[in-house]
Amino acid sequence: MHYTDTGNSSGVLAIFLHGLGGSTETFLPILPFFSHETNRLICVDFEGSGQTPLSSPNVKLSIPRYVNDLEYLIASLQNSDGEECREKTLFIGHSLGAIVAMHYAAKHPDKVQGLALLGPGRSIAQIPIARERMLGLAEKTRAGGIEAAGDIATFSNFPQGGAVALEMRESVRKAVEKCDAEAYARTCEAIAGLDHLDPDYSCISAPTLLLAGDGDLISPPERSLALQGLIGDNAWVQVLDGVGHQMILQDLQGTVNAIKVLLEKVGR
Repeated sequence: MHYTDTGNSSGVLAIFLHGLGGSTETFLPILPFFSHETNRLICVDFEGSGQTPLSSPNVKLSIPRYVNDLEYLIASLQNSDGEECREKTLFIGHSLGAIVAMHYAAKHPDKVQGLALLGPGRSIAQIPIARERMLGLAEKTRAGGIEAAGDIATFSNFPQGGAVALEMRESVRKAVEKCDAEAYARTCEAIAGLDHLDPDYSCISAPTLLLAGDGDLISPPERSLALQGLIGDNAWVQVLDGVGHQMILQDLQGTVNAIKVLLEKVGR
């Protein structure tokens, strides 16, 4: 698994998890806003994304597999000296990354300091229309190549009807087109997988920011509000105006300000 490692090597872990078509580069604009003196900043490329290749030609990607990989990575980072680490980890996840972060936090609530979830998703295993749409994206990517996926992302990641700078759309296209087509398709299938089931969100005990864009077509504010109800009183929703699924691109300052509130709550 490829990851970048910056900041204080003995600092508290802050782990950044990207979405479909993203990579470690997704979070480059917000890294300067985190303390490099007190935090160890880890940006991860999921299997089949960024610089982490598929482990084998026939591997089946899944949300449980991503969570398992994350568990091993955190254990290796924290236990490099052979001693158990009791420090809790901060997670910043976008879309797919937010899903994986929530699964980890529900499974290991005592190991999580806080969650910043940008455009969070959840299981669509029991939503036929949503599953068909995601599986259809996998088919289109295999048929038309990664360029077809890039074309779709330039529209689906931004609000309808609003003016979006061409360079923002192109930034998303370039990010997606860096992906391998087959790996991208398998990631779509992982999101739509019948083994992608909602965890018990009420197990999440850490302060949780659910950040939504009011024009997000992929993960609308209603999804964040529903997750807030499932997680409980330790979660809150903030909605950014005029923003779609790419809030870091469209409203960097609004995204940073929202995350700063979380950091204050957890003493970071």
